[in-house]
Formats: sequence, structure tokens, C-alpha cells
Amino acid sequence: MFDNLRADTRKLKLIKTKSAPWYVIESLLFENGYQAVVLYRLAHWFKRRGIPFFGPLIARLSLFLNGVDVSPSAEIGPGLMIVHGVGLVIGGNTRIGADAMLLQQVTVGASKYERRNRMPRLGDNVFVAAGARLIGDIEIGDNVFIGANAVVTQNVPSGSRVTVDAPLRIEPQSGASQPSVD
Repeated sequence: MFDNLRADTRKLKLIKTKSAPWYVIESLLFENGYQAVVLYRLAHWFKRRGIPFFGPLIARLSLFLNGVDVSPSAEIGPGLMIVHGVGLVIGGNTRIGADAMLLQQVTVGASKYERRNRMPRLGDNVFVAAGARLIGDIEIGDNVFIGANAVVTQNVPSGSRVTVDAPLRIEPQSGASQPSVD
């Protein structure tokens, strides 16, 4: 647990300008993503040791405090970074490799309750942007970028980039008056 937590804490240097121990203290107090990572590591520690009650209790505490729902049964490697984690959900049979970065509103889980043992497996150095959904018995390779609002239901090979290419179009509404430019 402590080795993983040290690696998670080192990743904070990507977003923090203060030196140690101040950036760690600041993150423990004010960064909901880092708080969720610390609470997940603690909940997972209890779950792996077969100590009942505390793992789920800590996971619910994290959900209550941070809006982040990470199952204590999920297997997540070192260097996890959750940024703006509100609404993030990671299911119990999910496996995530080292150095993952997950943004808000990400869901990693099963397609339905009956398939809860068939969850995604993510490789190392995976970035999952806001609103992305990784659903089902899929394999995401190493060094993969999953773009905002992408819905991934099939395997993604290492070194890939998954995006939703919907060009932004802004059109005036019919009958709406056009603003004048002076």
C-alpha cells in the first residue's frame, strides 16, 4: 500500500508548485482526487487482507466526501492520479496499470449487473478524459489516450488515441435576431 501511495503522491508534482511536504498537506486538505486515491488505497488494503467492514466503509466515506466511487476490490497500480474526480466510478473487477490519469465523470465498469465480473483492464500510462465510459470485458493497452465523452466497448491497442470526432457547429436559431457588431 505505501509503495503505491508514494508513487501516487509523486504524481502530484505534475500539478503542484510547492515543495514537499507542503504540496502533500495541501493536497490532503483540498484535492478531492488525491483524497479519493488515499482512501481507495486504504480501503483496498483492508479488502486484500480480508478484514470485513472497513474496506466498504472507507469506500463509502470517499463517495460521501469526494463524489468518487472506487470499489475496494479494483486492482490499481502505482501512480494513480484522479483530477476533479467528482462523478468518477470504478467497478470492483477493474484492473488498471501504473501511472493512470482519470478525470471527472469517468465510468469504468460492466455493461450490466449480470456481467459484473467482466470489467475493463487498462494498461500502463492510460489517460481517460472527462465523461469517458469504458464498459465491459475489454482490454485497453499501454500508452492510450481516451478522449472526452468517448464510449469504449471494444479493445484498444497500445499507443492508440480514442476520440469523439464531432465537429462543433454553431448555427443561429431560426427567427432569432442577429447581434449587431459595432
